[in-house]
Amino acid sequence: MPFGSGDMLRIGRLAVVLSVFSAVASAQEDPLAWFPLQVGSRWVYEHESKSGDRNRPEVNRWTTEERITGRVTIPEGLVVLREVKQLPNASDQTTTVRAIAPNGELRYVQQPGYNRGVLGARDREPYLVHGNCVYVIGGGWDGQRQELRQEYRKYLSDGTVSPDFCFPLQLGREWGNNDIPWRVELARDGVGSFLPAQYANVIHIFSNHFGSGGWEDVWFQKGVGVVGEHYIHNGTYDEYSKKLLSFMR
Repeated sequence: MPFGSGDMLRIGRLAVVLSVFSAVASAQEDPLAWFPLQVGSRWVYEHESKSGDRNRPEVNRWTTEERITGRVTIPEGLVVLREVKQLPNASDQTTTVRAIAPNGELRYVQQPGYNRGVLGARDREPYLVHGNCVYVIGGGWDGQRQELRQEYRKYLSDGTVSPDFCFPLQLGREWGNNDIPWRVELARDGVGSFLPAQYANVIHIFSNHFGSGGWEDVWFQKGVGVVGEHYIHNGTYDEYSKKLLSFMR
């Protein structure tokens, strides 16, 4: 049956609607529409760690500024470079203690700076924007060659490395692997009580197996990024939290 001008007009309108819907859906999945990873973006966080005796823990507090310093386009996506600096705290008292380094060597280190550096090491690693997900590369970036290390590329290709975020962040969404599974869900009562009031109803992401048996809660606000984190180890007592004090871009 031949098409009339009215049929052609309806088809044209349908094509426009589908095109607009596709563009909106694509924007919702674009990590950079959610996470402002432009060069110069800065986040200031307050950190707190607790360890030792659960009833009388050793408490350590400090403040850092995290800044995006560069972006590199590679075949696997976009690498976002970060730097973190600790802001001065007049109440800090530095002491020298013995510690076991990751390679097993005994070292003399300055506290509390050493522990803070260990806890904040992941915040210094570059991000990889790959598809609709964002990964903390974690030792997989070769800064000199400006490329992913071969082993990390294999993990990425095999799907054995867990993304930190996959967009859009919708309630019930899950991603990750058996080592670090993530899901978007409502926060448990009281777990985010340390957050400022303006972040009480932001997106909550949870992993019940982060690292060696820990629970990790992350709070995320679209257009801002990570506004809070809380980690607790379910064996020996270790607890860590950070909350956003300010964001600038």
